[in-house]
Amino acid sequence: MHWVWWIAIGLAACIVLVAVVFFAIALYIHRKIFYRRYNGNKFIRYFTADDFEGIHADPVAFASDKGQQLHGFIYRSEDVKPIGAAVFSHGFGAGHQAYTTEIATLARAGLLVLAYDGTGCVASEGKYLGGFDQGAVDLRYALRFAARDERLKAFKRVLVGHSWGGFSVMNSLDTDVAVEGAVALCGFVSSAGVIAQNTMGKCRFAEWACRNYFKLFNRIRFGKMANFDAIRSLKKTKKPVLLFYGEQDATVRFPGNGARVREAVRGRENITYVSCPEKGHNVYLTVDAETYMHKTFGEISSKIKKDRSQAPALYAAADYRRMTAEDPGVMDAVVSFCLARLR
Repeated sequence: MHWVWWIAIGLAACIVLVAVVFFAIALYIHRKIFYRRYNGNKFIRYFTADDFEGIHADPVAFASDKGQQLHGFIYRSEDVKPIGAAVFSHGFGAGHQAYTTEIATLARAGLLVLAYDGTGCVASEGKYLGGFDQGAVDLRYALRFAARDERLKAFKRVLVGHSWGGFSVMNSLDTDVAVEGAVALCGFVSSAGVIAQNTMGKCRFAEWACRNYFKLFNRIRFGKMANFDAIRSLKKTKKPVLLFYGEQDATVRFPGNGARVREAVRGRENITYVSCPEKGHNVYLTVDAETYMHKTFGEISSKIKKDRSQAPALYAAADYRRMTAEDPGVMDAVVSFCLARLR
């Protein structure tokens, strides 16, 4: 019977080896993505309030969970009396000024918009981002700031976010600071899930193994605030929520996120779900804008691989107005939803 023991030992050794290999892979991916700052692309033109007639921005700063200062602005229209406030949570890779066009649209509709850069991003403090759960943590501190700031505290509040910001928004509906509702555009279900989906290809076992390690790393980093789950949060809340997803989204992949959310919220009267068959990740843009953006940045990326010195001129030549052209149907729906919650 010694051969049985040898087989058992061999199988155990294989299992341990596989576990160690996937642990190493997951740790490498986690550290590569989250243990760095995200300051945007220095060659891309990010619009500011000065690029929009009648939009004014007052600088703000507030502390998040570890005392790191988050910097941003309160955006307002000089021509419209405010009727409410929105707290805007940005996506992954750049700060809130990647969304100044959308922020200006909200401000022109009569909202005071608190928009800030998350921990480890652009103008805010933080040696590194740390993990996607940090977004929901930062948003809680932004809400507490809004609840005590003299310019914002008298107004009802809604949440608006895209991608990482959509994830943060969906997981911040029922906090210690009241909100009237939320708009989440292409938000992913979970931090561990979206990283596993985007790094493990089509290998389901590898995705499952690394997803569980990512959850472990999140738990070590964030403790009780780790591993937010958007589906769990949406099922729990009674607040009104508007969700938009692009079915062609290759960043927050639709089958593992938008499609799952759609099934989870089916029949929920407080949740409005909209999917756009022809749209990708930037569902708030026109199809032309999104196509032009991907084509332009793709061509630039290909060219600067051969000659990095071309980058400033190539990025400067891009048509950023065309690239940020909003889909009026989507943005009208977003604005209408927010105003209905705040009146």
